[in-house]
Amino acid sequence: MSAVNGPAGGRSGGDAWASVPRAARPILRELVIHGPQSRTALAKRLVLSTGSLTRLTKPLVESGLVVEREVEHDPTHGRPTRPLEIVADTHHFLGVKLTSGALYGVRTDLRGEVVGRESVPLPDLSPDTVVEGAGWLADRLTGDGRRPVAAGVTLGGEVHGAMGDEIIDSGALGWRSVPLRRLLAERLGMPCVVKHDVTALAAAHQWFGDAREEPNFAVIALGNGIGDGIGYALFVHGSAVRSTEADLAEFAHQTLDAGGPMCPEGHRGCVAAYVAADSVRIAAAQGLGRLPGFAEVLRLARAGDPVCAEAVSEAARALGVVIANVANSGLVKTVIVAGASVDIARAARDDLERGILARRRSLGGLRLSVRPHDFGDWARGAAVEAIKAQLAGAA
Repeated sequence: MSAVNGPAGGRSGGDAWASVPRAARPILRELVIHGPQSRTALAKRLVLSTGSLTRLTKPLVESGLVVEREVEHDPTHGRPTRPLEIVADTHHFLGVKLTSGALYGVRTDLRGEVVGRESVPLPDLSPDTVVEGAGWLADRLTGDGRRPVAAGVTLGGEVHGAMGDEIIDSGALGWRSVPLRRLLAERLGMPCVVKHDVTALAAAHQWFGDAREEPNFAVIALGNGIGDGIGYALFVHGSAVRSTEADLAEFAHQTLDAGGPMCPEGHRGCVAAYVAADSVRIAAAQGLGRLPGFAEVLRLARAGDPVCAEAVSEAARALGVVIANVANSGLVKTVIVAGASVDIARAARDDLERGILARRRSLGGLRLSVRPHDFGDWARGAAVEAIKAQLAGAA
């Protein structure tokens, strides 16, 4: 792996990380997530003595991963202090999101800020094609010679095995026991982690997004397809609740209305039959007499077309019910909604809230975040997983 140039006086690339004691990595984590802090503040947050904090930060400064800022004065006591700050822009990470038709990649700095993005279509979904596509993205995103420290790849599948030995099973991809992490590490020439895509998106929001400082929250992901278009991630006490493909299928096919539309698996009124983008298109097609595109349904609904307006309203009400079910059963106050059909939540906000109130006594205390659909955000989630693994010393 090519080295990343570090700041003056510091080590570069992998040497910088190799020099960091495991006991000092929580300090890096705090600086990455919360920004510059004084040694006193860090010691308090990490429950360390000032002496221990000083001892542990010394190798971080020597490695070039952390620098001291200019002298500031404590606002309470007026004492001079030199806050510590992570050197984010000299250590980059690669994130790749796999979809059914393409790979989306980003390069981020150590604080998850995107500094480059690319995508590549996939002629097929064989592991060899996916690995080679990830290699092409890595080459494109590191054309300036600055190789990332590590890479993260996410997909809609079940990840088995301990960190560093991930094996992938995915019905949607037709994969069984694919050693994707090993294949990627060999092709990319850097440490890799492989994670479930919705869990990784949630992790990015936990560290840098709409769920910062939230120990308990959920992400609902709305996709295109009816059969495999719904994702879910639940974080409790700061950690993801592990779920299998079977668990996620049960979530996507929970019944909302026994008399509702039918999904391809023969369920009536399940979540997927209402809120996936293809479901909204099919609902509109019954009145239009043709199958429209999802964007067209939204456009016509906003223009006042009664068929499309009703299709979007019905989907938004169903999504509201799902949000209420998640908040009530998971005991979470923050729910993030993302994915291909997320615009139904914007186009019919009143109906969304009616759906929530059908299963919840009030909207009070519920914090709802509706994210614009951008596969770059999903790729960023993959990069954040690589950052997390690197900070934990596991990548």
